[in-house]
Amino acid sequence: MEATARRWLHISGQIGVDRAGRVADGAEAQMQECWHHIFEILKSAGMDSRNLVKITGYLVDPNDVGAFRQVRDRLLDGHAPASTLVVVAALANPAWKVEIEAVAAA
Repeated sequence: MEATARRWLHISGQIGVDRAGRVADGAEAQMQECWHHIFEILKSAGMDSRNLVKITGYLVDPNDVGAFRQVRDRLLDGHAPASTLVVVAALANPAWKVEIEAVAAA
């Protein structure tokens, strides 16, 4: 994806934990929580999902790849930023199943 922008927003890895610190139950629920955080950060910067130019997802279970793609595609509603998905041995907390970072441009 090529982008010419005046503003760049780098969103560090978002995890599936709500504001009260509760970890969402299961990988798919954590993915949705990650995206919720990303959309809130975009909104606070005056952007939306169409401003995303790159996302990177980290999963601890390769069996969650299909769910990751489905959740991503549904929530991005046809927008297709550059995307990388990595399966890792672990994240910083053993309860975390997914982490997503993003770059947006406006």
